[in-house]
Amino acid sequence: MREENFIYFSVVSGFFMGIIYAILKGFDFIHFLFAVFLITALFYIISLAAVSFFIKYLNIKQIVFFDKAEIDGVLDVQIKELEKRERLIYESYEFIKKIEEEEMEFIKKKRNV
Repeated sequence: MREENFIYFSVVSGFFMGIIYAILKGFDFIHFLFAVFLITALFYIISLAAVSFFIKYLNIKQIVFFDKAEIDGVLDVQIKELEKRERLIYESYEFIKKIEEEEMEFIKKKRNV
């Protein structure tokens, strides 16, 4: 999960937890807003601290970089498979279209008779 997404998720979670807490405590409107704001701010500060420690102690050498040639090879194989399936679907469509045309001709002949 990216750092920004973790912060966003934490803030939204804190917001909803603040709403739940304020509803359960039965605060009036001003205390309700204050509780929601305070809990959301606490979640924001905690998530910022967690992300900052994560970034500070992250060892860049441990990050695995993708092998572009290997990924391109896999993607080429998948593209070929998709093209085969598209051809099969197109052939099936043409077959169904031919059958429907023959059926329409049969119906027209049956009406004329």
